[in-house]
Amino acid sequence: MNFKRVLLVNPPYSGNRVRVVFSAGLGYIAEYLTQAGVAITVLDMSLGYSYRDLRKKVLSDAPDLIAFSIMTYHYQETYRLVRKIKKDFPNIPIAAGGPHISLFREEVLQACDGLDYGIVLEGEETMAELCQGKPPAGIKGLIFRAQGRVIYNGDRPFIKDLDQVPFPRYAAFELERSLNREVNALPLISSRGCPFDCIYCPVKCSIGENFRTRSPESIMTELSYWYERGWRRFSFGDDNFTLIRERVQRFCELVKASNLTGLKLSCDNGIRADRVDRDLLCLMKEAGFYRIALGVEAGNDKVLKMLKKRESIVTIKARIQEAAELGYEVDLFFLVGSPGETMADLEDSFKIAMESPVNCVYFYNIIPFPHTELFDWIGQNGKLLADPAEYLNTYPVYEAQPLFETKEMPYQQRKKALRRAFRIMSLTTQRSWSRRLAKLGWLGKILAYLYTRNFVQNIVLRHKFFNNLLYRIAKKAVAAS
Repeated sequence: MNFKRVLLVNPPYSGNRVRVVFSAGLGYIAEYLTQAGVAITVLDMSLGYSYRDLRKKVLSDAPDLIAFSIMTYHYQETYRLVRKIKKDFPNIPIAAGGPHISLFREEVLQACDGLDYGIVLEGEETMAELCQGKPPAGIKGLIFRAQGRVIYNGDRPFIKDLDQVPFPRYAAFELERSLNREVNALPLISSRGCPFDCIYCPVKCSIGENFRTRSPESIMTELSYWYERGWRRFSFGDDNFTLIRERVQRFCELVKASNLTGLKLSCDNGIRADRVDRDLLCLMKEAGFYRIALGVEAGNDKVLKMLKKRESIVTIKARIQEAAELGYEVDLFFLVGSPGETMADLEDSFKIAMESPVNCVYFYNIIPFPHTELFDWIGQNGKLLADPAEYLNTYPVYEAQPLFETKEMPYQQRKKALRRAFRIMSLTTQRSWSRRLAKLGWLGKILAYLYTRNFVQNIVLRHKFFNNLLYRIAKKAVAAS
């Protein structure tokens, strides 16, 4: 069966404070299928569209196939949406891809009877073969139903030459509604895969451990495309943007030699401290990088070793200091309650957070994902306190509700640790905004305080007007300093 018209759906994520959940992955699928001759339409329900809007879209577009992108966060809500649309349009096949499918695979189709197909790992080639009518049994990376059974054909070999994968142009997306180019950075993906084995991270299950990259020339082509259309802010969503030093150096030199002035580049998804040094940070700064995030995770070598982070705290502290000295906005990521971590260990994290000259610090309630070493470790050395089906759906990274306990940090101690971590996170954010708004005097301090209140963030982050207003205030204050 050929699918000549495909409706791609980014589901809603109710309860998320962020106004829009933008999906670059869906953009890649749309672009690949478009160039393969498939007619693509898109409905990004995170923009506020309802089920009624989705139903109208199906009626108006008459797709041969509906395909959802599913994150684990609020996956049960997406399951209900899939079942509902399947009930109303039983003759239209429904597929789903995204990190949730890649992590749980056949379990997803067994749990959600509205799905006909699952797309595992990289979806471009698998979706193209499905749409072109290749028999499901012969498509690698595909989960399908046959004779009452859920069947997985096995993993598809990863695409080795990422330069051959067209970058997303988002032609069918409501890009200007999704991202405000004055405030938001357009996401760029320049590599895939993660060769590291951190025990808590499910990323390898969703993107693989085979690290592959786009060439600096390919990245420049995408950057130039969007620059010509008025975009200046770009964020690399890679898990390991700086893993290959020579590639980053070549990219930075190409940017410096180009006429792309006024760029604001960032690595907001985090880079490894052991994969940059002062010289590389200097070169990146010259090319337009102004913000980086570092995945610190823990405040000493003992806990880092338990996490299999393969970094030393000396290296991490040195990179934080160097980046700050070079004028970067530096964000830090920490975990609370890692295996073997005591309150004394956590104090080391708090000390780094409070004493480092950084932009913002984020503490996360560590989430035990099934199919990770952390999840197995808890089964042998700790105690799981919640049902994975529930906490994966709500994803309480910013809630003081422990999901497991250990002998080093039992339940009540974890609650206190999380509460203190979140207070420090709020304090560092307030401190950062106070610096940005220093020229406004007491007004700046009041605005900084208000911004860290949850009810204010709910307004600012979900409403474009207030989001843009705060950005403009901060921009004018910084320009005046």
